[in-house]
Order: sequence, then structure tokens, then C-alpha cells
Amino acid sequence: MRIILADDHVMIREGLRPFVERIAADAIVQEAGSLPDVLALVKDGPADLVILDLKMPGMSGFQGLVTLRQMYPQMRCVMLSAVADRDHVLEAIRLGADGFIPKHLSGAAMVSALQLVLSGERFIPAMMVERNKADGDEGGDLIGKLTPRERDILRLLREGLPNKVIANRLEVSEVTVKSHLGNVFRKLGVQNRLQAMRLLVDSEAF
Repeated sequence: MRIILADDHVMIREGLRPFVERIAADAIVQEAGSLPDVLALVKDGPADLVILDLKMPGMSGFQGLVTLRQMYPQMRCVMLSAVADRDHVLEAIRLGADGFIPKHLSGAAMVSALQLVLSGERFIPAMMVERNKADGDEGGDLIGKLTPRERDILRLLREGLPNKVIANRLEVSEVTVKSHLGNVFRKLGVQNRLQAMRLLVDSEAF
């Protein structure tokens, strides 16, 4: 598996690389410090995953993302940024990003998020599914149907954590987590993790 880690700060790349290498046993990580460097690396063919720093030479906002999506529409692309405000995240997803990774995300959560992306789903940071419960919109009504334990699981789910890690965090069995998730999906009217996250983002719930 070929992964390109692009950030103009060497220290950031060195800090993230050990975690990126944990995504898969056969992960080969190539580093880039600018968009032109990324384009040079994919010249002979797309990578399995590209992690793009939002603010590095050649990016021009989201133009770098747009360029890569046009050239390699099947290549998985994730944005990396120290600033993960709502507008940036929504714009990145709208333009085709498969995920948005805040630099403050823990290493373990980042690994899980990237694995989720490689499985074909999108990763949206937790801040996108947070809201004031007093808003009282449809999403809030749905969340109100969940038990405290189901809400705990949903909070961990939005971090991209697999069932085994969620089970360890909550000190319950993986079977219990799966059972609670089944109830969550049923109450939200969705079929899987991705649909649940999309529902919460669309409604600005949780």
C-alpha cells in the first residue's frame, strides 16, 4: 500500500509518519513538502492514499485537492489541517475530500480515521457533529432517543474508532458494542456508520 504524506513542515511529517505506517502492514510512506512534490510522486500512477496539508506551497486553498481529484478521481485524498473549522471541513468534503484530519487528533484516532477512509468511507472530525442540544432540530430529537450508553458509543464512533477500541474504552465486550450500535442505527434510521455520521452532520446534531 502506497501512502503519500504531504506537509511542508519536516517535524510534522516525522511526527505523523510512525502513525501513518501503522495503517497497514504493507504501508509504504512517501513524503512530500509541497503540491508539486505530490504531483511528481503520482506522475507514474496514483497512490492508495494522499494526506494533504491544507496550507503548504502550491495548495492555493483547496485548488490542490481539486487538481488531484480531477487527475486521479479514484485516489483517496484526506485533508490535514491545524485549523478545522466548520466551513473548511464542509468545503473540503464538498470538493471531494475523503476525510478531514485535524492535527490535534490523537495518533490512535488518526490511524483509525485513515483506516476508515481506506475502507471506502469518509471521516469527519468530531467538531462537525457537536451542537447545542437546546437547538431542538430534528437531529437533536433523534439523539434524544438514545440512551446515555448509546450516546457514549456514538461519540467514540465519530472519532473513527473500531468496535474493539470502543469496547476497550468503555470496558465492555465487543459484542455489547455491536448490539448498542444496532440500536443506534435503528433509532437513527440508518444502516451503517457512514450514514449515521452523514445524518448528524446534515442536521448539525450531537
